[in-house]
Amino acid sequence: MLGFLVDNSDYQDAVMEPLPNPEEDLKTLSIQLANQIINVANSHLEEGMRVDAIAAGLRHAAANFSAFAHHTEGGDEDKLTPIVEDFLQMFEYYLERHAPKQSQPGGGLSDLIEQAKREV
Repeated sequence: MLGFLVDNSDYQDAVMEPLPNPEEDLKTLSIQLANQIINVANSHLEEGMRVDAIAAGLRHAAANFSAFAHHTEGGDEDKLTPIVEDFLQMFEYYLERHAPKQSQPGGGLSDLIEQAKREV
């Protein structure tokens, strides 16, 4: 079974500088909401829902609500690029974070031996 997703607090630490201001409060609230949504996704994963169905649902919801928010805030075309760039930055961060660990070069046999030792 796939491992569960983790909360987003590490992303906040990695890309956001701690500055006490209204923008920082907004980022903190968005991280808290994201963690709640991740908990819902994890519950569905635990219940056996397919991971690709969960991911598709989350993307759909994110696109839907982002479009709603964009138009609610005036719908300026020049504000679309930062939204897309923000998504790409987060997506690239999590692609790297959730990527399988690569074995060390030349470590194939030695990795297998170490694994066998741990299992004995």
